[in-house]
Amino acid sequence: MIKFIIEKFRTAPGPLKQPRLIIADIAEEVLDTALQYMDQRSGDRQDGWAEAGGPATSEKTPPGQAEAGGSAATGDGAEGGPAAAQRALEVDPRLARAMAEPANLRKQDFKVLAILWDAHNRGLVPLSAKAVSDHGVQIGLAIRHENVRKVIRMRLEKYVDYHNEGAGSATIYRYALNAAGRDHFDETYLGKSER
Repeated sequence: MIKFIIEKFRTAPGPLKQPRLIIADIAEEVLDTALQYMDQRSGDRQDGWAEAGGPATSEKTPPGQAEAGGSAATGDGAEGGPAAAQRALEVDPRLARAMAEPANLRKQDFKVLAILWDAHNRGLVPLSAKAVSDHGVQIGLAIRHENVRKVIRMRLEKYVDYHNEGAGSATIYRYALNAAGRDHFDETYLGKSER
């Protein structure tokens, strides 16, 4: 219900569209953080009960591991290293070299551009923010879908094309790297990795 209200606030016609988008993103981030915190708290209680002799719960990924993408988020992603072992998909060698640079892994701009660049090369675009996040996990670049939307809206609008689709009462935005974005990514990150 709360997400529905946030989406209505985000898509309502009228003035101050940009501030409403930012406020809606912040509200959604707060809601997701609260839900994640509540899930962790309930998981901690269940795990403690299982250790005390109660019934075992289903296996869960340790908190933060799925979010951080394991060692890929810490910059330990050298080609063939721990991050490569966690990838579900093989990536272009130039992208793997760029992903091996710790400075790149700290930049959300890099992650979004890299994921969309890889998705473009595989013919998977356009992707929703959730699909961008999911594809990022598959190639070893974890980023939350809320952050995907935020980064594109605030810093990458000239490099990413998007269109919206109605899905029931919500709107889904689908993103694809445009030609300027592909050139920018090649020059900024892939060109650097070849030097």
